[in-house]
Amino acid sequence: MKTTFMGKTFSISPEEVEKVVQRLSPEPIRKHAIIISNRRFPPKQLFQAILEEKGIKVDRLDFNTMQGTNLLNRLGFPHINTNDKGREGIRALEKLTGIVALGGDALEDSEAYYE
Repeated sequence: MKTTFMGKTFSISPEEVEKVVQRLSPEPIRKHAIIISNRRFPPKQLFQAILEEKGIKVDRLDFNTMQGTNLLNRLGFPHINTNDKGREGIRALEKLTGIVALGGDALEDSEAYYE
């Protein structure tokens, strides 16, 4: 498949992406992941590695997640959104904001907070 990025046109195939993936260790997933060979990769990590393989040096701030995701989707690699996974604990803590005891008495503190 031919594509253009930052004014440079290059060809990429699923087989080439799989070769690039063989030398990568997946970085931690934040929100989006691309699944290749039963492994999950952040789209930006993969897209940057592909561009470097093609001789295009970029910083990850030069492109967004969706640019990488769209290219990899067109090549047949599935994308998942992991936004909801692993965030239940954080959401529970956010709900407790203002209720947790600051002075040693949670009931007094919460009453003072809501007055």
